[in-house]
Amino acid sequence: MGEIRKGNNNNLPLEGTRVLEVSEGVAGPYCGRYLASMGAEVVKIERPPLGDWTREIGPFIEGIRDGDNSALYSYNNQGKKSVLLDWTSVNGMENLQSLVPEFDILIEDWDLNFRDDIGIERTELVDSNPGLIEISVTPFGLSGPYARWKSSPLVQLALGGYLYLTGERGKEPLMLPGRQPDYLTGLNATAAIHIALWERERSGTGQFLEMSMLETLATLHQFTMEMTTFEGVLRMRNGNQWQKESSFASYGITTLPCSDGYVCFGISTEDQWERLCAMIGREDLIDDPNYDTRIKRADNSEYLDGLLTEWIADRTRREIFVETSEIWGLPTAPILDMSEVVKDEQFLFRNIFQDQVLGPGKTFTFPKYPYIASEMEPRIGNPPALGEHTEDVLGAK
Repeated sequence: MGEIRKGNNNNLPLEGTRVLEVSEGVAGPYCGRYLASMGAEVVKIERPPLGDWTREIGPFIEGIRDGDNSALYSYNNQGKKSVLLDWTSVNGMENLQSLVPEFDILIEDWDLNFRDDIGIERTELVDSNPGLIEISVTPFGLSGPYARWKSSPLVQLALGGYLYLTGERGKEPLMLPGRQPDYLTGLNATAAIHIALWERERSGTGQFLEMSMLETLATLHQFTMEMTTFEGVLRMRNGNQWQKESSFASYGITTLPCSDGYVCFGISTEDQWERLCAMIGREDLIDDPNYDTRIKRADNSEYLDGLLTEWIADRTRREIFVETSEIWGLPTAPILDMSEVVKDEQFLFRNIFQDQVLGPGKTFTFPKYPYIASEMEPRIGNPPALGEHTEDVLGAK
């Protein structure tokens, strides 16, 4: 098994570490993607004949519906090896178990139903391989009343308390687009694995880890939970405006229309409030007793939104962004769509996106990693073709 090494440009910190990924979808593969970027050898086991189900999810390169052309699969499986093996059969599971001793880390997404069907206990593989770090990435974990139930990003956001907060007060909750619960869970799984690797360096033994998508969301609430547990105040949906109840109530966190779209303001401190008043030519509000506390301003949010809308109505998003940020030192931003995000000067300056050639010579843009390190450069490899490395990995088996 590999050792944790200090990284540099030629020797990434997980060089020599071997990862067996038996996980489909987004959360587990996203975790594996991060480990691969840090130099780990990630061998992805895929079930024949189609492999990971995300291979069948579009959009596809040049619109060709092919298992190797999926954008979703390509993004989450960069730099891995692909091996075809049906672990859902008894013989396949036995073959998989024979591979485990050769690896440092096992990423899997086996829920209780699958474990019962195949007859594998929770810590069985770790018990028989003392140096192994196994992480189980599932929607609800391997215990509790929901552990056997099916899930999706929508279900996770609903149970995690996020849909309740999104939308207009008195109207239906609104869906967040994408698979944020899965990606956040994958990030948490990566952190848990790194901690377990450090612990293995100290103790010499691996361990079994569980990562629940639902618990990932529940631990992110912070002040929403504090409002309920400390003050007994239930946070509500407020549309474009900030919370109007509890000690967290304030005015200045809002989203408003301008001449070419929408801009958001993040005014949250007294000095920012005073600069906002000066910027729109209403310094009188600073000493007005109707607006001298955060709660009073929250109670008058509709009127204040109207004043701010008048000031921005004839300005473009760019004009507002530059003036408020450079001249007045206020936290604001234009609302960008994705075509604007990939061309934004801040992202381009910091080189956060990378072009890759996939399929028949086509170039596509993918995000890199959201950090810059002085002593290493994360590796971004191409996604594997289905079963590309089966013979190399299983040939001797």
